[in-house]
Formats: sequence, structure tokens, C-alpha cells
Amino acid sequence: MEQLLHWCDLTGIVVFAFSGVLAAGHKQMDLFGAVVLACVTATGGGTTRDMILNIPVFWLEDSYYLWIAAGTGVISFYLIRYLQVPMRLLKVADAMGLAVFAVIGTQKVLALGHSPAIAIVMGVMTGTFGGLIRDVLAGDIPLLLRREIYATAALSGAAVLVLLDATGQLPGKVVVSTAILVTLGIRLAALRWNLSAPIARFGNHP
Repeated sequence: MEQLLHWCDLTGIVVFAFSGVLAAGHKQMDLFGAVVLACVTATGGGTTRDMILNIPVFWLEDSYYLWIAAGTGVISFYLIRYLQVPMRLLKVADAMGLAVFAVIGTQKVLALGHSPAIAIVMGVMTGTFGGLIRDVLAGDIPLLLRREIYATAALSGAAVLVLLDATGQLPGKVVVSTAILVTLGIRLAALRWNLSAPIARFGNHP
């Protein structure tokens, strides 16, 4: 189980860092800007979670997470210079990072002994805040604040993990993998069929 969580963490770091570089590329940033976006996207959610929970920030204890994010940023920067990368790929990479980090964040907080409700909130934060910081720095409206089904996907995956974990009937690897697939499936379905969350309407405004 520990090995699965470790590899999921690394996968999340890489795909979120890649999404940060894609965002930088679409804004025509230089190498430094691309690496900064890669690092904040990959570490922003987990950093926020750890600071709120008053525990050591994960990449300060294990600095190789930061090095992996930075290395992915450099490699991706030169890769996208020679390839035509569609904006849709940014959303797919972001969806993968969202799914992994939302579920892993929830699992980590449960392991610390917090309540399921706190674990779900922290899981959603872990999955969404890196992308939020990336979008703000890139001058875009964060996906978290748009009509797109984004935080809802993270919330669903976190809830699935908590519910399956509470039953105690399935191995931990199955629980984590199922929750990741649920999150990723919801987010990719929203992208594929342009699904969006309902919005509040006031008065007679269309």
C-alpha cells in the first residue's frame, strides 16, 4: 500500500508539473516562468494541506519531490517547443493530477486520524489548489471557479475513498485505485461531453 501511494504521489507530481509547463507555453513564458508554474502546480495543493494541518510540508521533508517537479518542468519546456501541444492536453494532464492528488490527499489525512469530513475537504484542496495557483499566476480564471465539473470530481473521488475505506471489505490498493478512477472518469466525461455544474440564477436573468 505504501509503495502504491508513493508511486501515485510521483505520478501526480509529474503530470501536474507538465500541466504547469503547458499553461506557461500557452502564455509564452520563458524557462524560469515554466519551471515556477511546474513547481507550484505540483506542490501547491499538498503545501496548503500540510500548512493547514500544521504538519511538516511534504517537499521540505523529501526535497526530491521538488526536484522531480523542476526536472519535469525543464524537460517539458524543451519538449513543447518542438511539438504542437493542444490546449485540451492541458486539461487532460490536469485531470490526471486532480484525480491522483485528491484521492492521495484524502488517504493521507485519514491516516493521520482526522475525521472523514476533514479528510474529504483536505483531499479536495490537495487536488485543486495547485491548479488554482497555476491559473492565477498564468492570468487565467481558475478551473476551480468555472462552471466546469472540477471540484465536484475531486469531491466524488474523495467521498468514494472514505466510503470504501469505512466498509473495510476491500484491500487498500483497490480502494485507492477505484477512487482515482472515479475522479478521473467524472472529470474526463465532463471534458468529453462538455458537462457543467448548474449555476444560480437571480431574477429574470437568462
